[in-house]
Amino acid sequence: MALTISQIVATSYPAVLAEARKAANQWAESAFMRELERQGAIERKDLGPTIEVPLDYRRNQNAAFTVDLQATSLSKTEVITSASYDVAELSIPITWSMRDEVQNPSENQKIALVKSLLTNGIDSHDDLIEQALFATSTNGFLGLDTHIVDAGTGSDGGIDSSVETWWQNKQSTYVDDTDIEAAMTTVWNNCAKGSGSKLMPTLIVSDSATQALFEGTQQANQRYVDSEELKAGFKILAFKTSRYVFSQYADTDINFLNAKNFNLVASKGYFRDRSETQKIQNANGYTTTIYSALQSVTNNRSRLGVAHV
Repeated sequence: MALTISQIVATSYPAVLAEARKAANQWAESAFMRELERQGAIERKDLGPTIEVPLDYRRNQNAAFTVDLQATSLSKTEVITSASYDVAELSIPITWSMRDEVQNPSENQKIALVKSLLTNGIDSHDDLIEQALFATSTNGFLGLDTHIVDAGTGSDGGIDSSVETWWQNKQSTYVDDTDIEAAMTTVWNNCAKGSGSKLMPTLIVSDSATQALFEGTQQANQRYVDSEELKAGFKILAFKTSRYVFSQYADTDINFLNAKNFNLVASKGYFRDRSETQKIQNANGYTTTIYSALQSVTNNRSRLGVAHV
């Protein structure tokens, strides 16, 4: 009778389409995270119990045109305040057994197991942050739905914008492709506050369907941001001077940001930090953790905006 294992199977490995001994990622993209990094919106700094963001929140309250020899006010100038944010934590535990290592020796690996687990850990880290950025709050981590509200109001950083109206974000509404560009122009201009502003929006993000709706209105004179990216096959749309990207976790809200007024602040020493690999007590295995202490913050909510349905 024929043997169960044929000669060819006994002498050849199965074809494995693995690049650099890495598993092909089926779920992560983190395009919005990459764009925040590219624009310098991810800041790494030493953190304390809270993240304080000093604000110059109004024009000198005693400033006025005067007439000859008119007495000026001696009231104390009050123009500085601060937004305050708690630090959030993100943890990605990675655990594997000695048996896993025994069964995955380097000389006959299809993929490097531990390396792939660590790569997955970093991808999981960034994917979770991007997902949380399109929520209101996730276990203390604040998303865009806290910083950029459809009504323009809400409390952020301990400041209630329903009372302190200077802290309200900009907003406008659209119905469909007939008025989406007008709504985006209104929000963009209101965030800029003036022609030639240095704090105009530099990044716009929504879901893919909404970006496609906008793109469909631009077919005759479609613009991309970077010719080199276009050559490489990337298509990042331009709206005025802003880069318009989409995220798999976003919705129909079109968010307007810039890297000077919206930041992901992370601990300098603890951002994507991998702890030492430790042997599990009373078990034949190992564990390590990818950890970050971070928070999304704004130092000028009035420069952020949203166009929404």
